[in-house]
Amino acid sequence: MDFIITVGLTFASVLVALLVFRYVGLPVYRIEAINIKRLLESVLAETATEDDWDVFIGMPIHHNPELDDIRVQCAMLALTEMTVRRGLVIFSDTGRAQIEEQLKTLNRQISQKTEHHHD
Repeated sequence: MDFIITVGLTFASVLVALLVFRYVGLPVYRIEAINIKRLLESVLAETATEDDWDVFIGMPIHHNPELDDIRVQCAMLALTEMTVRRGLVIFSDTGRAQIEEQLKTLNRQISQKTEHHHD
């Protein structure tokens, strides 16, 4: 009898969880241009952590190919121009210049998107 009650309660719990996910939706983390901008600004300020950087370069950005191109370029740049000191991401002068270029590209994308929303 205990077995049947356990199976029934387990089934009911799983069913409730599935219904919640169906109607509420699964949590989704979506990287936007403003998130990347903040990260690159913190990289230039030498306050970005290695974990922040690893999440950025390790997660493909499927919904925006332009942002994914920036991510890939930053990942390639990190191979030769980045070091980690005390858990913080530090780029060489050459790497910093290239990060600044990526930041300019992002600022243009953000301003274009903002202009389209105001029209």
